[in-house]
Amino acid sequence: MRPLLEIRNVEQSFRVGFWMKQTEVLKGIDLTVPERSIFGFLGANGAGKTTLIQLIVGLRRPRSGTLRLGGMDVRHREARARIGYLPERPYFHDHLTGESLLQYFGALSGLSGAPLRARIDQVLEQVNLREAARLELKRYSKGMLQRIGLAQAILHDPEFLVLDEPMSGLDPLGRKEIRELMLHLAAEGKTLFFSTHVIPDVEAICDQVALLSRGRIATAGPVSGFLQGRDARTEIIVNGLPVAGIAGAPGIAGARELPDGVRVIAEPGADLNAVLSGLIAKGGKVVSVVPLRPSLEELLGEVGRT
Repeated sequence: MRPLLEIRNVEQSFRVGFWMKQTEVLKGIDLTVPERSIFGFLGANGAGKTTLIQLIVGLRRPRSGTLRLGGMDVRHREARARIGYLPERPYFHDHLTGESLLQYFGALSGLSGAPLRARIDQVLEQVNLREAARLELKRYSKGMLQRIGLAQAILHDPEFLVLDEPMSGLDPLGRKEIRELMLHLAAEGKTLFFSTHVIPDVEAICDQVALLSRGRIATAGPVSGFLQGRDARTEIIVNGLPVAGIAGAPGIAGARELPDGVRVIAEPGADLNAVLSGLIAKGGKVVSVVPLRPSLEELLGEVGRT
């Protein structure tokens, strides 16, 4: 795939505190986002994700380095017209209706008349808000506000969508709706770049991923290889055995009683066949075996030790 966004040696710093001390936020960022990809941008809160996103959409100027979209500087007017942006905490005038908000953003994008009205109907249908089109935004739920935010981001039909924590604060159903919408947009040929601190969101829909740690890109590449090579623990649910008969056995990191059995955690790198055979030999009935992904905190901890 050809690169759509190319970031080269980008550095950014701000003056903070009473003495206005210069603090580095981004340190030599190099990153490439391929066309037609869903690119997940992972990092703990405060890692610099939002700062980099603001540079990508042209809201800030980097201290040094270049950011180019389709070969053009991202601050060029033509490049910015190719971007749709959803901030982490979007603010909309709550006296507006969903429809009037989109009319406003459409006018800012150069749309008007019948084409704008048709496009508003289309995006409201995409984000499942047609019935709430004439409802004031102050009556929208958190999930509805996220969806109207996505509607304004895609209204001018951009090829590159930049979404800052698009699933933040949503309930499980809301997260599912946003993920499905993102997959639908990708199927239409859009390139999506979204930040998050939740690994399952990335695993569910992304084909590319980057991890930002302490202002640097710690790792980047296909999501299929993101967690490969890292020892993962395994959860085993077993019935018919007391906790006392399991804890401390070879290859077992811990055991805890649950209403539906005993939850056993196998150590990273343990011989899983040997652990299962041992549980069965003791008279246990294995109900489920589930590999546990490392948490973001564990990944960042690994990065910090290297």
